Amino acid sequence: MNPNNPTNSITTKVFIEDLPVGGDDRLERRVFSVKGEMAQILNRADQAFKQLVYWELDSAKSGQERGHHYHEKKIEHFYVLTGELELSIKELESSVSKKIIVKAGNRLDISPRVAHAFRSLTYAQVLEYSSEPYDPSDTHSYKVIVKP
Repeated sequence: MNPNNPTNSITTKVFIEDLPVGGDDRLERRVFSVKGEMAQILNRADQAFKQLVYWELDSAKSGQERGHHYHEKKIEHFYVLTGELELSIKELESSVSKKIIVKAGNRLDISPRVAHAFRSLTYAQVLEYSSEPYDPSDTHSYKVIVKP
């Protein structure tokens, strides 16, 4: 997460970035070739993950959303594989709330105490990962409503 880059920061607690296309093999990046797409989502000596989750969402078909919760300790990381989603967030300390569109190729970091929910605009597939194992006692339900 890079809170010092305000162009990519929704708030100081949510960071969204497009992985660059191409570049050096050591970079976090996307590559498109005749073989298909390859995304090097994470390549850092100081960061690893202990939880990896795949989920899909088709809100138009199912009428469902994902999330509507926050964590006290966990930083959540997401990588959007396919589709577009509307992300609703609310920082619990400041009550700042926003909606943002995220799409395939976006990587997101959501800090603790930021309630969040996803609604897909098109069929979407997402990887969710964390440096800590899942702890159900750190997941707190919270209906995220962002007023226009």
